[in-house]
Amino acid sequence: MKQYFSIILLLFLLALSKDVGCQIISYADTHRVFNMQGTYYSDRFVGRKTSSGEVFVQDKFTAAHRSLKFGTLLLVTNPRNGKEVIVRVNDRCPKDRIIDMSHRAAKQIGVSSHTVEVRVLPERFRPLWEAQEKIFHLLEAGKIKKLIDDGLSPTKILSHSGNYSQDTTAARAIEVELYDVELLRNSDLSAARQKVRNLPVHYQSQVVYRNAGRPGGVTVVVELSTSRKSAEAVKKEIATMFPDSRVVQAQ
Repeated sequence: MKQYFSIILLLFLLALSKDVGCQIISYADTHRVFNMQGTYYSDRFVGRKTSSGEVFVQDKFTAAHRSLKFGTLLLVTNPRNGKEVIVRVNDRCPKDRIIDMSHRAAKQIGVSSHTVEVRVLPERFRPLWEAQEKIFHLLEAGKIKKLIDDGLSPTKILSHSGNYSQDTTAARAIEVELYDVELLRNSDLSAARQKVRNLPVHYQSQVVYRNAGRPGGVTVVVELSTSRKSAEAVKKEIATMFPDSRVVQAQ
């Protein structure tokens, strides 16, 4: 009887994995591109609470995904026209291979219900999500993915966008202030590297060591290129490990 039950369970799990397309996505997976079915919300959900507790509105750049943690940023591209939009996950939907977007986000890239390309963006790219109305010309032209792949930080992308805009007033408007967190100032390199090991893993890839102006001396910075509010939250998170850390303007 137990063997029979085990076989039934195995068949069920195989069927389930086939149904979701074995497409497991992590919020930290920022290099792969995933293909999903892009859809958008019905108006009947307007005013209701999402799974994250936020009230759903059609006019924000948000989306639902089955398992990605709330707050995860996603760059969604319509392969039929190359248009892009950045959405923030704040709700749940039934299957991993579906991304359910607000009507505004879906309309921006011309999606009703067909395959889209989805890429996870690190949290430091939140300023792009916040300012995407002002970088619409870059998203419309499908240039954000290339700029990220070229190694440009959010700060540089925001300033770089003026090169594509004919409206100089709009170009100036997107020059927002972005911030990093300075961990150590004028520290010995070997000691600094030892202390950085105590950082949460997801911040370690963003650490840079800058010359402090003396032999072997470095200033250690976590390059976040984010809003002051987000940078202050990171500073608070690591305060026990780096009590003298401070929020500084991104270079």
